[in-house]
Amino acid sequence: MSVEALYKVILYPFINESLASLTAMTNLVGEAGDAFVDNVDDFRFKGYAVCSEVTGGLDGVIMMHHYPETAIAIGNSVCEHMFEEKYQFTEINEDLSNALAEWGNTIVGRSTDLHGRYSLDYKFSSPYFVHDVNDMDKYLVGVKEVITVPISVNGVGRYYFNLLIRNVEYQSIGVKREASTGIANPHSKVLPSESKILLVDDSAMIRKALKRYLSQLGYSNVIEANDGAVAVTMVQQEQPDFMIMDVVMGEMNGDQALANIRANGSNVPVVMLSSVTDKALIERCQSYGISGFIFKPIQADTGAEIIKDYLKIAQ
Repeated sequence: MSVEALYKVILYPFINESLASLTAMTNLVGEAGDAFVDNVDDFRFKGYAVCSEVTGGLDGVIMMHHYPETAIAIGNSVCEHMFEEKYQFTEINEDLSNALAEWGNTIVGRSTDLHGRYSLDYKFSSPYFVHDVNDMDKYLVGVKEVITVPISVNGVGRYYFNLLIRNVEYQSIGVKREASTGIANPHSKVLPSESKILLVDDSAMIRKALKRYLSQLGYSNVIEANDGAVAVTMVQQEQPDFMIMDVVMGEMNGDQALANIRANGSNVPVVMLSSVTDKALIERCQSYGISGFIFKPIQADTGAEIIKDYLKIAQ
């Protein structure tokens, strides 16, 4: 498979989605440069990366790769755009790690979902993060070729997409980017302001943002869970009136938690929230009974309005 074909098939959806998410989540503007082949022996870790393993017809790793200063600037911008507050962190701390993880997860989730809509002979792992230069050597074992695409961010610097290739067997298929929206709540009765709302997301940043949007709408009785398994227990113990729940989490994903909640006899209205827009996943959640599906990202300027549209229950 040629560099051009690999760029179009594997990298293009990631790059396109990263540029769209950069604008949506930070108000920054980026531009992709030309793809080129890196020398494997000269390839060096820049300091921070979001990675996903590629298996099947292509064996390798796709990496969204930053210098620390670029990661810090983008992380600050993600925080500012989500909370409408000025952030000026100078090193990657917990807040910036959460912000960068949310940005990276959104990009990888949307991109891998797009790939999954086609009959392609490769799959992607869940995203993970590399912070330690000493960890890089193990990712280069067996790598025969590195394809790199630089992304220039106006006023900030650069980050890079690298495709580390161990083996390729697949022949190219064109891929087109599709826009993702959301699935509306079909109900019409507004959720009473005194209702108890359970937020379920493994990202503390997302929970903080959602809680802020709910507060802006007059909802103050909000409880939180950081995993699907915790949510199952809290539904039984706390009897929430409404839930907003992420899909991809640690111990138990949101769709599994939803199945358990329904099996336990609860009919609490649930709105799902995720960057993963896989049709089969959405249909599975709908089969358990949901009151809508919000596709990330959501931001400070639109977050409260988006959430408001979903805070409805059956008459």
